[in-house]
Amino acid sequence: MKIERELSMKNQPLPFLGGLTAEQFLQEYWQKKPLFVKGAFPNFEDPLTADEIAGLAFEPFIPSRFIYESGGERPWQLKMGPATEEDFATLSEKSWMLVVNDVEKNLPELKSMLDPFRFISHWRLDDLQVSLGEDAGNVGAHWDDYDVFLLQGMGKKRWQISYAPVSEDDFVEGVDIRLIENFRPDEEWIVEPGDLLYLPPRIGHYGVNIGRSVTWSIGFRAPKHREMLRDYMEMKFDEVAEDARYCDPQLEVVTQPGALSDAAVDRVVAILESALTQDRAEIAKWFGAFITEPKMFQVPESLEECLTFDALMEYLDDGGYLEVHPGITLLHYISGDEILLFAAGKSYSLPLSERVLVEQLTVETEWGYDELVEMLTAPIAQQFLLQLIQDGILLLDEAEDEFDDALDDELDE
Repeated sequence: MKIERELSMKNQPLPFLGGLTAEQFLQEYWQKKPLFVKGAFPNFEDPLTADEIAGLAFEPFIPSRFIYESGGERPWQLKMGPATEEDFATLSEKSWMLVVNDVEKNLPELKSMLDPFRFISHWRLDDLQVSLGEDAGNVGAHWDDYDVFLLQGMGKKRWQISYAPVSEDDFVEGVDIRLIENFRPDEEWIVEPGDLLYLPPRIGHYGVNIGRSVTWSIGFRAPKHREMLRDYMEMKFDEVAEDARYCDPQLEVVTQPGALSDAAVDRVVAILESALTQDRAEIAKWFGAFITEPKMFQVPESLEECLTFDALMEYLDDGGYLEVHPGITLLHYISGDEILLFAAGKSYSLPLSERVLVEQLTVETEWGYDELVEMLTAPIAQQFLLQLIQDGILLLDEAEDEFDDALDDELDE
């Protein structure tokens, strides 16, 4: 079964959340405590077969890794993709799990699996991950720094969770992956296809396959404070004039030349405060660009030739359509008399008169002639859309078809 699009109002009970509304879930469970829902998605069927999932691991542009439980001095081993035929030939000798990330960015048709969770802002969503393994396969007891919904596909799995506090030091030494050394479960479930388990950050969990098993993980990113501060500081650093220097034209005679005066410290404080002025609109513009930076292999490519607006409308009128690059998140933000669109680490500014167009681009993923024609009457809107196409943010459907065909060919090899 394909999970159908489910953009719900905050007060509408959601069956996949056990009858909770989105508002109730966020208030009572989000980043607070786990939630298990039996039969959250009835009759769920994996959108990919086990062979197709395994095929993704051969692709150099799709992040993947094998995790082996092999015993001996190094009981757990991690091998990063891309996979080789030899990797799969030796799997019968050990318990293993194959984990593939960014599935929806490389197979855009799987984005529909994320639709039920659109009551959470787009920028918080990290990726759709899938894991495949045979009986007893697992990735060990561990914890994550992000929120995750674990949707069971084929087979069964035993999930155990622990409420014990975890720390950066609570790991098994000498192992390539972050494992909890003394894991003691507090709750346990046997999950079947369509069951859903939500886990907030830093909840220890341990899932072991019962027979061949597939798990789909919808993960939500949480950027580190250090990452944000470093990126913001780099932006501010670039704004400081290269020849700007400390100066003190009102310097006074000192009686203790070895002392650091309050006047000197005040000047330094003024320099730093001036450079780090916290303007809300500026921070929003920086953060929108920061949080939409594309991942590796997802950077859009600019068109080599310029497309005219007349040629675009003729293309759309003939049945063509535009769609967002599958690896890119679009966000908008209203600042004063302008509306900003953030995409692939860039910001685009338009007057508020084009608000409907910008907001529409962040809601839908594809548009035809009828959806766009009435929003493209102003020349500034026409040039804006052409710029997004030129920058590779929006794709003509032929470009997407070529992407899909190339991936299909590689999976068939």
